[in-house]
Amino acid sequence: MSKMFRVPRKSEGLVGRLADLLARSDVRQRLRPGASIHHLVELPGGDVVVIFDRVYWHSPKIHGRFAEALPSNAHPPLATPLRGGVAVHAQSLCVYYGEYKDDPNGVRIARVDSVNRKVEVCWTFPRSEIRHVHAIHYDRFRNRLWVCTGDRDHESSFYYTDDEFTTLHRFAGGDQSWRAIAVLFDETGMEWGMDAGKDAPADAINLLYRYDFAQATRTVLATIGNPAYAACEFTDGTAMMQTSFEPGRLQDTPEEAALWFRGHDRQWRHCLGLPYAHKPRPGLSRYGFIMLPQGVSPVGQLLYTPANSGRGQFKLSRLMWGQTSH
Repeated sequence: MSKMFRVPRKSEGLVGRLADLLARSDVRQRLRPGASIHHLVELPGGDVVVIFDRVYWHSPKIHGRFAEALPSNAHPPLATPLRGGVAVHAQSLCVYYGEYKDDPNGVRIARVDSVNRKVEVCWTFPRSEIRHVHAIHYDRFRNRLWVCTGDRDHESSFYYTDDEFTTLHRFAGGDQSWRAIAVLFDETGMEWGMDAGKDAPADAINLLYRYDFAQATRTVLATIGNPAYAACEFTDGTAMMQTSFEPGRLQDTPEEAALWFRGHDRQWRHCLGLPYAHKPRPGLSRYGFIMLPQGVSPVGQLLYTPANSGRGQFKLSRLMWGQTSH
């Protein structure tokens, strides 16, 4: 591991420098670790966008050891997205994310335009329509951005835009089966895991779905029990999805965070379960989950980091399996 850059200090004055030094000290991090950077995406050219207390952009060709804070036209300031809910449009190279908050004034979607060095609001949902945005995903097979929203039945939907939010269309929704965060796309369809959490009824057991665009049909692929928070693909077309544990849930499901693997046969199978154990940390919820990298990972190996787990708490780990494994 090698250091690429850091976010700049909020203030370059003496007080700002001392506060920054204290926050980054070994003693402070051992006694009370700070909140981690939840939202980081890499652009095709190697630039990196970070969404933290502000939106930062770092280009190896332009910047040195500090990222640049980008100005925003949003008032009040934009809330941060849900972990893993940030998308990069492959053609415009703009970064998109939605607010993960419940605001009576509406929920906004932001566009990060590093070429023009700005952050702007490009869409606003009325509060009567959704509670918050779960994720935005780029579908490279259709050159389309998908928006997943929640949480109650009428708020749980899939939306899409083919023109980067000049227009936005509701695809489907209306019940917990359309409440999602993690979505995977391919030539003929898309697959997702439900995100029916502890606020969902006891009979809302989470399932994995597939939608076929040509046939306009939806089928159940597997029963995963707990809500799916993230997914990633591998270079051979296989994939991994993780499920999380939410204490207080009404559903009768295992008390674990888990990984589910999709092999070459397109079948989903449980491949790793980590028992739940609450381990308080600033900026971290009580939920047990497994952080996965965005993008496409090498065949046969996966980097992951457990949180609120009986094993491997906040340790970067690597899962490896045979090249012909299913």
